Amino acid sequence: MTRLDRYLAREILLPFAAALLFLTQLLLASQILAQADVLFGAGVSAWDVLRILVDLVPHLLEYVLPVAFLLGAVLGVGRLAEDREVVALSSLGISPVRLVRVPILLGGAVAIVALAVALFAAPAGLRDARGRIDDVIRRNLQGEIRPGVFYDEIPGLTLYAAGSGPEGFQDLLIADRTNPSAPLITFSRKGRLVPGPGGGLRLVLEDGEIHREEPEAKDYVLARFARATADLGLGAALDSRNQVASNSYAFEMTPREILREAEGRGEERGEEHRRYWHTFLWRRIAVPAGIVALGLLAVPIASFRRGGRASGYAVSLLSVVGYYALLRVGEGLGHDGVLPPWLAANVANLAAVALATVLLLFLSRRGTGAVR
Repeated sequence: MTRLDRYLAREILLPFAAALLFLTQLLLASQILAQADVLFGAGVSAWDVLRILVDLVPHLLEYVLPVAFLLGAVLGVGRLAEDREVVALSSLGISPVRLVRVPILLGGAVAIVALAVALFAAPAGLRDARGRIDDVIRRNLQGEIRPGVFYDEIPGLTLYAAGSGPEGFQDLLIADRTNPSAPLITFSRKGRLVPGPGGGLRLVLEDGEIHREEPEAKDYVLARFARATADLGLGAALDSRNQVASNSYAFEMTPREILREAEGRGEERGEEHRRYWHTFLWRRIAVPAGIVALGLLAVPIASFRRGGRASGYAVSLLSVVGYYALLRVGEGLGHDGVLPPWLAANVANLAAVALATVLLLFLSRRGTGAVR
C-alpha cells in the first residue's frame, strides 16, 4: 500500500473501531434488557452473565460489522473531503475515484472475518449461549420454589415444599394434572432437582407414596417408594423464557447442517422447504460479502454529502436500512422461487454495486466539482 492508502486506512479504521464497539455494546444492552428476568435471577452470578454475553457477541457482529464498516468508511473519506484534501489530491492528478481502492481492500478483509464469524463462530456461540441460559433458568426455577408456597409455573404440576436447603427439599407435595382423567398426588420426605433429558429438569424423590384415583373405574391406587424420579416437562417453558432459543434456531446451524436440512427433509417437505434453506444459507454468505458492496458506496456518499458528520451518520444509516430492506425482498423472491437462491440472496449486493458504479462514474466525470 502507498502512503496515501495507509493514511486513508487509518482514517477509516478509527471510526470503524469506535462504531463497532458502540453498536456491539448497544445490542448487548438490548439483549440484557430482553432477558433481564432470567439474567438477574437469584441463581445467576456475574460470571454467568459475562459468559452468556461473550457467546452472543459473534452473532451480534453479523449485524454490526456492515453498519460499522460503512460508517467508518464514510467518515474517514468524508474527513478528507471536508478538509479539502481530496481537492488537493486532484490538483496532483489523483482522481477521487482512486480512493475507492482502500475501502474495497479493507472491506474484503473485514468480509472474510465476517464470513468466518457468520458461518462458524456465531452458530457455536448461540448454541453455547442457549445452553447456558437454559441452565440459568433451571437454577432460577429451583430458587423460585420457596418453602411454604405453592408453585404452579410448571404446566400441569403444582409443587409445595415445607422446607428447602442446600441438599434439596423436605416434605414435598406434588399435584400432577397432566392426565385430567387420572390425577396423581405424590408425597415425599425428600426431593431435589437435577438436569433431565432434553434440557429439562428431573425431580428425584425419596421415601414417599403416590396416590391415584380413577373415577370411571372407581379405583384408588396407593404405591409407596424408597426412590423415584419424575421428568418435569419444561421444554416449552424454557423456550418461552429463553429469547435466544426462541429466535436463533436457524442461526445456530452450520452450513453442513443447513444443507442437510434442505436436502434431507426437502424430499419429504417439498421444493418450498428446500428453497427456503438454500436461500437462508446464501443469505448468511451474502451479508458478509455486502461489506465490500457497501464499501464501494463510501467514497461517493462521503464526496457528495453536505452538512458534516451528522449527515454522514444519517446517509450511512439510510443506506444500511435500504440495504437490509432489499435483502428481505430478495429473500422473499428466493422463497417464492422467482429467483434462484444465490441470486435472490445477493439482490441487495447487486443493487449496492450498481448504485456505487453509477455514482463513481458521475464522480469521475465531475472530478473535484462534485466534492466542493
